[in-house]
Amino acid sequence: MTLLAFLLVTVSAFTHAFWNFLGKRKNPQAAFFLMASIASAVILSPLLVIFRDGLTAIPPAVWGLIAATGAVQALYYIFLAAAYRTGDLSHAYPLARSLPVVFVALISVLLGRGGQIQPLAYVGFAAVTAGCIFLPMPRFSDVHPRHYRHKWVLFAMLAAVCITGYTLLDDQSLRMLRSLPETPLTPLGWVLLFGELEAVSISLFFTIFLFSWGPERRALMQARGPEWKTAALMGVIITATYGLVLLAMAYVSNVSYVFAFRQLSIPIGAALGMLVRKEAATPPKLAGIALVVLGLILAAVG
Repeated sequence: MTLLAFLLVTVSAFTHAFWNFLGKRKNPQAAFFLMASIASAVILSPLLVIFRDGLTAIPPAVWGLIAATGAVQALYYIFLAAAYRTGDLSHAYPLARSLPVVFVALISVLLGRGGQIQPLAYVGFAAVTAGCIFLPMPRFSDVHPRHYRHKWVLFAMLAAVCITGYTLLDDQSLRMLRSLPETPLTPLGWVLLFGELEAVSISLFFTIFLFSWGPERRALMQARGPEWKTAALMGVIITATYGLVLLAMAYVSNVSYVFAFRQLSIPIGAALGMLVRKEAATPPKLAGIALVVLGLILAAVG
């Protein structure tokens, strides 16, 4: 993993933890995430004019991948919102974010790209996942199968599958765009244009999904100005945060490294909770933070 990729993902982890810290909601609805996607797509729409040369250069296969990632990310937000409604956010979020670390690595192996990952990095990925599972538990005894037999676990796992899917789709899309024989854009230009097209795709599929779902459709129609302002701010921050991740993908041999380092946001969020909100520094939380940091060090060394 190059130094530039490390710096990009680290900044992304801090901004990701910060917007989650500021925007934490007790029972988030999928409609709020749709509002954020729409607002982001509208605010960033000038990029379609700035990088219009890139639009004509995008091959049909990549347009298909953009449509696919939009559908998968819309489903991700729906499953994540369902996990938050049926369970504790502090439990569902680490589980949904940590499982794809293993999923992405395993799929890379199945796709014949396992040689791009060093053996020590696999140990680091496992440590990151274990740390994320330990981190939200009040006691070590709570890490037991019976505590995971709930609806929120199912929704969190479905969200994890979606995260894995859109991460691999986006990585493949940008690899294809960067490898065009006569590319009209720089890697940063492709990331900015791709981010806007992705936001449009997510919004379109999200609208289709939610308008067939009565409660969420009503929540969207009843949204007022302050909610749209909050959603707009969150949407831009989320898009910018993920944009740093997309750019980092250009500077690593395998996307598994980027995805593992993204989980730095989880211990950062936990640290903010303990330092700013004076949340309890439980032994599992401290052990989880230590495991995540150790895992990231092993991944970097590997």
